[in-house]
Amino acid sequence: MKGGNKLADVSVEALQKVKSALTIFQSDITGISSRATAQAQNCLGVCHQKVSETQAKINALDSEITNLNNIISDLESQISASLNQIQKLESSIPRMEKQLQDIGNNINSLQQQLSALQAQLADAEDDGTRQQIQAQINMVTQQLNSLYREQSELQYQIQNSKKEKETLQQKISELKSKKARCEENLSIAKKRKTQYQQKFDRLKSLLEMAKSNLDDYINATRKFEISSSDSAGQNIQAVNNCISHIEEYLSTILSVSYTHLTLPTTSRV
Repeated sequence: MKGGNKLADVSVEALQKVKSALTIFQSDITGISSRATAQAQNCLGVCHQKVSETQAKINALDSEITNLNNIISDLESQISASLNQIQKLESSIPRMEKQLQDIGNNINSLQQQLSALQAQLADAEDDGTRQQIQAQINMVTQQLNSLYREQSELQYQIQNSKKEKETLQQKISELKSKKARCEENLSIAKKRKTQYQQKFDRLKSLLEMAKSNLDDYINATRKFEISSSDSAGQNIQAVNNCISHIEEYLSTILSVSYTHLTLPTTSRV
């Protein structure tokens, strides 16, 4: 009997360990769906952040592209205006040079007239003739002085127009170089935007997949938590029943043993 008691005690001890393990398991799985939900939300939060960061970069590139397009448009306007100015100068310079040539011809003609008049003045014999000739000389001299002023002014205008043309040509060259750099930066910005747009589309697709998969994961953990908790509870109840039966068995054994021990005393009476 003592061997049976020891075996029963061992069985109770083993069942108590099983019960303890089941209780710990039940405690561990309690709230597992809540933890899974928190993990899923954290994962989705990271995904949303990546999507937002990528969208922000796309927006920044859109602003850069718009700004570069505006700069290029302004540069094109400046180039066009400078070309129009050059065209006007190229039209006016030959005209002024023609006027300068005509003035030079008139000066030559008047200089010849002046030389002839001066010769006549030298040959004149009476005062009346000399006065007439001198009056003509004075008039021709005034005309020459006026032409000299016109000639000087035209030469100055032609020189300034040519310098202005050179300055405009240099300006156009610089504007075209700046425009080329802007167009290169624009091309780079557009390529980067395309890359980020592709990345954004992939992230959005992955985010939608993650949402669906995480929803399935959360639902699965909820079902697992419910079924496992119920199963653990049932197993604990079964273990408790076994322990009760064994304890009842031990109690019965002890009662019988006690009865056997007291019987001899009763017979002597």
